[in-house]
Amino acid sequence: MTEEVKIFLNKLNSDFFPIVEQAKKYFDKDSKIREDGAAEIFRRPWVAPVNYGLWLFPPAVTKLFDKFVERTNITIPKLYKTLLIELNGCFVYSFSLYGLPTSLYTTGLLDRSNIQQFDLGTANRNWKHQYNIDTNLFYIGGRSYSHSENIGYFIKENKILSIRKSGEILKTWDTILEFLNDEIAISEKQMLEKVPDDIKNSWKV
Repeated sequence: MTEEVKIFLNKLNSDFFPIVEQAKKYFDKDSKIREDGAAEIFRRPWVAPVNYGLWLFPPAVTKLFDKFVERTNITIPKLYKTLLIELNGCFVYSFSLYGLPTSLYTTGLLDRSNIQQFDLGTANRNWKHQYNIDTNLFYIGGRSYSHSENIGYFIKENKILSIRKSGEILKTWDTILEFLNDEIAISEKQMLEKVPDDIKNSWKV
């Protein structure tokens, strides 16, 4: 593992152990830290020419929180703000946590030259309305649930909930660690089911 990636992962607190574990497990020679500070880990050319299993975005700075409130008039729950200070969004296979893209909140335009995290503001103004839920819930991310459906992650009264589009609550967590531990494990299992056999066999050599 490169020193740059080690430094990035070592800065994450113990709540993020499930993500760090995946990064270490699948680190390969193409894994790197981009110029903007984001980590790209586990290149997967069988998915797309430039695809990584993990995209981890560096901590959100204070000015981004201020800009978010200015743009949306929405308050980020303390639980999620604590998470964003450590990791400003991520993709781990089909699992994603939304964040505050730096370019969007500083220039008003999204930098499309690299993969960026999904925008927390757009999620809470627009995307969450596809779920049959109390609109006061704060939408933070999601993962693949089936071939035709994604579940959403929401915060309510300092708890994290996973919810289907029908409004069915699948699970509730009290801590970030418990949440990540459960959902990253499912996302890894889903990912492994889609890896071609010849690639899996090469891992065993």
